[in-house]
Amino acid sequence: MKTQKEQFKIDEWMFVPYEDKFILHGETIVIDNRLSKLFHFLCENPDTVFSRDELINEVWNGSILSDQVITQAIFELRKILKQHGNHPYGYIVTVPKRGYKLDATVERVIESPKALIDNVFRDEEPEAQEDIVSADNIDEVAEDSTSEAESSELETTPTVDVQKANGQKNDTQKGKVTEKDSSAALITASTKPSLRKSNNKPWWALLAVLVVAIVIGLYVKNTQKAPEVVQSKSVSIADEPEATKNYLSLEPRYVHVIVDPKMLDDDYKIGIAKTILDFLKVYQDVRITYSGPASKVAAHEITLDTSTSQNKNYLEIEYVNRISGHKHLDRKYDISGPAIKSSIKRALDDMLDSFHIEIDKDILAKLVDELPDNEYAIQSILTAYATIYHPYTHGRGIELIQEAESYAPDDPYTIATSYTYSISYLYLHPTSNNDKAIADLNARTTEKFALFTDEEKKIPKVMEAMAMMALSNDDSLKATNILQAIPYNRKTVIYYILNGKAAELRGNRDSAEEFYYNAVLEASSTLTLNLAEVLFFNSDLSDIKQKIEENSF
Repeated sequence: MKTQKEQFKIDEWMFVPYEDKFILHGETIVIDNRLSKLFHFLCENPDTVFSRDELINEVWNGSILSDQVITQAIFELRKILKQHGNHPYGYIVTVPKRGYKLDATVERVIESPKALIDNVFRDEEPEAQEDIVSADNIDEVAEDSTSEAESSELETTPTVDVQKANGQKNDTQKGKVTEKDSSAALITASTKPSLRKSNNKPWWALLAVLVVAIVIGLYVKNTQKAPEVVQSKSVSIADEPEATKNYLSLEPRYVHVIVDPKMLDDDYKIGIAKTILDFLKVYQDVRITYSGPASKVAAHEITLDTSTSQNKNYLEIEYVNRISGHKHLDRKYDISGPAIKSSIKRALDDMLDSFHIEIDKDILAKLVDELPDNEYAIQSILTAYATIYHPYTHGRGIELIQEAESYAPDDPYTIATSYTYSISYLYLHPTSNNDKAIADLNARTTEKFALFTDEEKKIPKVMEAMAMMALSNDDSLKATNILQAIPYNRKTVIYYILNGKAAELRGNRDSAEEFYYNAVLEASSTLTLNLAEVLFFNSDLSDIKQKIEENSF
């Protein structure tokens, strides 16, 4: 006898442990097996407090696991169950200094094996069919299969609806598990018995047998007459099946980002997307790639798209883990006007959750709050951010930064970004009085940098700009000291370029090449080398470009 299958119902949620999934309003949410095992245990023991050690022993049989594994699993389950449920803690309550418990009324639904249910409607056991069809028994097999097709076509397939079929009321006592055998419901759900097999063979059954016999006869005749044609048939390379990608070739550090084509012409939306991805890399050591060989082996895939509804613009983010094949994120975020900053926070929080990274919301808020508060300033800066990837829009980028500075003249992020863009533009598009323009820019900005230092507002963006100013004055030692003070998880494209230029000033060409290489990887574009070649002084990076081109980056 086959093992009975259990499902658990909590309010509107249906939990199917043997398929590792939740069902809510017809929507299926697939979860990892580790989450399924934990929630299954809690469903079997509702309203009971378990410590972390007890959960490790009961769910994972005492395997060596840290407390963080339990904490992370609880967090992920709550995240799913809080999205659409009515319970503020996702039904899993933390009991201080004791552990966790499932705070819910759980209803157990037993689904009987299908084979036993089918026999209720049949007066005889199904006949065994031969696995091999020979010329002698082809008529008999075709005849039996035809009768089976007729029977299955006329049978009415019963549906499982335990509550409606037996009319029993749910037990509302908290923590009590009620069992309902769905086999009884299935019996009463159907009003039509299955038809017995008939010995009278309809005309279309005989016709089917005749067609099968003709096809086999033609096949035998052709293979006997011209065997050399079959043997001499050649297979071209185009006909060969495509090689299956090796499962172990997936790289957990690579994230393949797919951008909808209609987004590429909207610098504002591209700037938002790139900013969110930059923030993601603060907490997850990943490399963003948009094309090339790395994208084919990336273990993560993020798809970006946009939509418009009721005069509001939305950024749509979908994340799929290629290792498990599961979609962990599929949401859209309002990027219209005042909502942009809060939407970036939510999108970053959701993406980190989908990567199974739990970061305190206050820490995330502090990171995103480095952006200016003024909505027009932040829109201008984010739009300008995307212009650096288009040489023909560099001038427009400077205009946007100046607009942002007019809206937020005392904001550290805005001032630092304005300096970084302005001095880069001067080196990319030099004029006859370039040296004077750089000196004037440094003079205007030095006082503001000093003020940020005194007020302890020296965020990484400000530190990068201060290092640029030091290098514009040929002070590589000061620049290196500033760059070394930047947190390891806040390294950007500019960070690597500045380190490369400082290394060149010290005469260390090999070290400089390593930094430039990292800059290209960070930007997923060789355009970054165009800036590195002309910033502060001319650098010959043709050998790096050639290496990249030869390796088809």
